[in-house]
Amino acid sequence: MEIEGVLNKKKYECSYCSSFFTQSGSLKIHIDSVHKKIKKYQCSNCSRSFTRSGSLKTHIQCVHEKVKKYQCCYCSSSFALSGNLKSHIDIVHEKIKKYQCSGCSRSFASSGNMRKHVSRVHREIKKYQCSDCSRSFTISEDLKTHIESVHDRKIKYHCSDCFRSFTTSRRLKRHIQCFNHNRIKYQCNYCPSSFIQPGSLKTHLEIFHGNIKKIQCGSCFCTFTCLESLQMHHAAHHR
Repeated sequence: MEIEGVLNKKKYECSYCSSFFTQSGSLKIHIDSVHKKIKKYQCSNCSRSFTRSGSLKTHIQCVHEKVKKYQCCYCSSSFALSGNLKSHIDIVHEKIKKYQCSGCSRSFASSGNMRKHVSRVHREIKKYQCSDCSRSFTISEDLKTHIESVHDRKIKYHCSDCFRSFTTSRRLKRHIQCFNHNRIKYQCNYCPSSFIQPGSLKTHLEIFHGNIKKIQCGSCFCTFTCLESLQMHHAAHHR
């Protein structure tokens, strides 16, 4: 019966939520500050505004008047809010670290520091999730490589100097760097292009330099525009 009496006194119901109030003024303040976010309390010293007069008062004391009435008993620090003083004492003087890491024995004074520790030490944030399996990756390029090599299996990157082919451009590049770096190259005499195999050079010459008069090497497919170039080539590659 007592509870029913209290509820009956709260006859002003909020149309946005289930809250009740005994006075219409209290209901209006609730709607303005909670639902409409009306900030009618303007600071006369800056552009900040607030929904409640108490919040404005605290702002003026902390920012403009620098009123720090809460003095630390361990040092000369003082604070405008009691909560800030408590946090200062817990962290600086009493070394209270109430946020325990579940992955190791480390503990922290604030939840933010613990989250940074977990992200940095225990796991990399892998926000790029593969839609075909449970794998996830820290960078989008790794996800793309994974999909191409594991799920798509499309062999679309071919080495121009041998029979090998690859599912990703990264693997083709690694192949060229590892296996072709120290091999003999066949240099085109008409442009800077060079090739591992003489057949590749021959194809290049036919496509790009087909109209140039050439002298054929008797030992390979290489051709030259002058006899001197042929002799230098023969001395370098066929002796």
